[in-house]
Amino acid sequence: MYRVIVTNKYPDAIQAFGGIINKNDTRPVKSNPLGTGWINIPGIGHMNFNDIGKDHAGGFSKATWGVLISYQGEETEFRYEGEGEINVTINRFGQAELSGNGGFSRVDLPSFKFV
Repeated sequence: MYRVIVTNKYPDAIQAFGGIINKNDTRPVKSNPLGTGWINIPGIGHMNFNDIGKDHAGGFSKATWGVLISYQGEETEFRYEGEGEINVTINRFGQAELSGNGGFSRVDLPSFKFV
């Protein structure tokens, strides 16, 4: 189980896990425990959170649990033990600033996989 804490510093309201965080409201908003979810940044796109459990997407961490985060054509794997907590600040440029109680690894996952 993991949670996401979102802070909005973007110059517009964003949607996060079924709610709206208004512009100029920089108070952190904590999600309920998640499996999958998303944040929508107007004009930029969706940031997706996909609970991958014990599967590994290619990151360095060997922690038990994982979340695959996808945003603007890039992927990051977050791995943690126990209960994970991901802090996401959407800055004024629409970039996602990430921190948390686990490890983050950028991973390269092509959109197509031929089998």
